Amino acid sequence: MKNIKPISILLITCLGSIVYSNTFHCLFHFDDFPYIFYNSSIGDIQDLPNIWRFYPCRFITFFSFALNFYFHQFNVLGYHLFNLAVHLGSAILVWWLTLLTLSSPAMKENKITKHTNLVALFTGLVFVSHPVQTEAVTYIYQRAASMAAFFYIASLCLYIKSRLLQKQEPTLRLGRFYYICSLIMAIAAMFTKENTITLPLIILLYEISFFKTQKSIKWRVIIPFLLTMLIIPLTMLLTKSEKYQEIRSVVEGPNGISPMHYLLSQFRAMITYIRLVFLPINQNLDYDYHISKSILELPTLISFSFLISILFIAQRLFLKYRLVSFSIFYFLLTLSTESSFLPSNDLIFEHRLYLPLVGYGLFLVSGAYYFFGNYSIKTMAVVLTMIVTFNSILTYQRNKVWKDDFTLWNDAVRKSPHKARPYNNRGIAYRHKNNYDQSISDYNKAIELNPNYAEAYNNRGFAYEAKGNYDQAISDCNKAVELSPNDVNAYYNRGFAYEAKGNYDQAISNYNKVIEINPNYAEAYNNRGFAYDAKGDYNQAISDYNKAIELNPNYAEAYNNRGISCYHKRNHDQAIYNYSKAIEIIPFFAKAYYNR
Repeated sequence: MKNIKPISILLITCLGSIVYSNTFHCLFHFDDFPYIFYNSSIGDIQDLPNIWRFYPCRFITFFSFALNFYFHQFNVLGYHLFNLAVHLGSAILVWWLTLLTLSSPAMKENKITKHTNLVALFTGLVFVSHPVQTEAVTYIYQRAASMAAFFYIASLCLYIKSRLLQKQEPTLRLGRFYYICSLIMAIAAMFTKENTITLPLIILLYEISFFKTQKSIKWRVIIPFLLTMLIIPLTMLLTKSEKYQEIRSVVEGPNGISPMHYLLSQFRAMITYIRLVFLPINQNLDYDYHISKSILELPTLISFSFLISILFIAQRLFLKYRLVSFSIFYFLLTLSTESSFLPSNDLIFEHRLYLPLVGYGLFLVSGAYYFFGNYSIKTMAVVLTMIVTFNSILTYQRNKVWKDDFTLWNDAVRKSPHKARPYNNRGIAYRHKNNYDQSISDYNKAIELNPNYAEAYNNRGFAYEAKGNYDQAISDCNKAVELSPNDVNAYYNRGFAYEAKGNYDQAISNYNKVIEINPNYAEAYNNRGFAYDAKGDYNQAISDYNKAIELNPNYAEAYNNRGISCYHKRNHDQAIYNYSKAIEIIPFFAKAYYNR
């Protein structure tokens, strides 16, 4: 029996490593670009205030990106290895959580404890192999979901351990140590992703489910965790963070989805989530969901009724099948933050299931035990092995879709043919392949589906620009600016098109607008510097290049361009220094070698 635990950890680790072994060279996708690839705030790991200012509520997430960037720059291998390590760690914590739960006061006399190790092993295997987890593991930026879950589950496990030790006088001091560690993990979770705000409620639910032996709850151990619920809203409010501004604009402004319509839509989304955990097929990065406007809409009403029925069943199962009941409540409660009345830009995303899947794993394995275990534990093991094997194959196959932007968005277009964004993003993938005609075709389709899609107009303008059709590019950028007056990318691309036409004054005017909206847009300073250089204003050009380099110390093109302006000023030593710096950053920068 002593060797069971190391073998369980080894099996979970090996299975997770195998099913994600084809992800190590999957490229950056979607939000990876603004949050990692073009994010200057993670460029200096020692500049903690800069990382904090960028996204306070996810400081730990972005610090991890800064750590990756420090060691790996833009080599995706290091990022994927980090994501996989977090996932494996979370799966091992799920296994430990199951062991602890089966040793709790409410469960230790239950017949399921005869097979504690087997139940814990399969719960960990279900969690690590489920294909719905791919979005939180293979999609680099969504480590926010997996890291938050890691701290969340660790905090819960440490809390349970502290409570178990507090029952025994000789280990009381050790129990306090685990309790403090649990609080630290809870705080870490709160600064990783906002959905962790439910942790204190889960701890309260756990206390009621597995530790409450009398009428009263031990509030003195719960209250410190309940107080941590203030961390996220206070951080949002005091720092005016991105998420706070996003929620406020949706609630207060005339545009976007209202809180009530978002909530109604989530009833249907939650049914999709439940379907995905039990039948994980037809996964999609970008689901096409229409907004529900009334509870009386038939799909919405049916979904709401189904969810109420699940809650009723969970309540009825509580006394006899406590672990099953807890699993259901855990799943719904951990999903509630992103499926509530607080609007988000997207109605549904698979990575939101990462943390709730703990509840699914406990439900599936404990349910299988109560269904099969009474007759044959071997039958239960065979059924669960088949499910884990099936899921592992699906996970490995799903990870192939994440290979690059084209495979990912081509899959999304196939599954959401009436949604504009997949066409827009596949158009970007075509553009990266220099297939501008096909790129423009996809942008046309996106605009046909959504005539007010500013980003599609802007991207089509960029493609026309690459083809040398600057007038059409400017026309599309004008439309993008009309639809979205604060879209810095539209002004930037329009400035680039004017620059390509030799109209440097108009180019500078557009770059000025970009900088007015976003003073940290390094590329705008670089391009404005290029325009000033073309006008012969070398001092102003160098000043702009200085600012671009200040914002992004690894901006090789800005060093190269500053070298050109220094050369024009006959300052050859400074020119050589700048070309050499550009080459140091990008050893294969042919233009810098030529200029030097």
